[in-house]
Amino acid sequence: MEEEPSSSDHLNSSLTDLMTSLMVIFILLLLVFVHRTAGKDAAVADVLLKKLRHDLTPQGFSEKTIRPDPRDRNAILVIVPDRLMNFENGKSALRPEGEQFLKTYIPEFAEVLCSDRFQPSIESIVVEGHTDTHPYAGRSAEESQNLNLKLSQDRSMEVVKNALADLAGMEAKRACFLEKLSASGRGEQEQEATPDESRRVILKIRVKASEVESIKVGVQ
Repeated sequence: MEEEPSSSDHLNSSLTDLMTSLMVIFILLLLVFVHRTAGKDAAVADVLLKKLRHDLTPQGFSEKTIRPDPRDRNAILVIVPDRLMNFENGKSALRPEGEQFLKTYIPEFAEVLCSDRFQPSIESIVVEGHTDTHPYAGRSAEESQNLNLKLSQDRSMEVVKNALADLAGMEAKRACFLEKLSASGRGEQEQEATPDESRRVILKIRVKASEVESIKVGVQ
């Protein structure tokens, strides 16, 4: 004859069921919270970037040259107009017109990005260097890609060096740029329509997206 379950067994079973139910409820609430937070953060990022694009437009740029980053919804790409930040084949030195553009507009650019309104919300300012796919004589395809990767890094560093030099004497802005600024060589990735267009440097500005940052910038 089988023994009937004791009251202790019933209690243990009930406690197990209760704990399981509570765990399921906790997980569901967590998922709802994460979903709502992600939605709020995305909305905050959209408004931040819209305000940033608006304020950068008078600083030597236009709506056409400030684009959403297709790889990162929290970032915008700043394309310097008229190919002023493009390079001669195989070289990393800025052309005179590129140097003049930075000298004229980097202080204005920093005025916006490093203002009390935007600085807390800027996560990073990345200078991205690019090359065309032109092969190096006597080198394999892999060697050429590696050399182009280094060349693209040299180009990005050239822009960083000039930008910081153009902020000399503006200690607050220069310190802000030093904190946010980095150089990234992209090599042969993301080719444009022509080799001349591909030999370029672009700026990528990434914002923080949170309710705290939205308060600082005035996003409702």
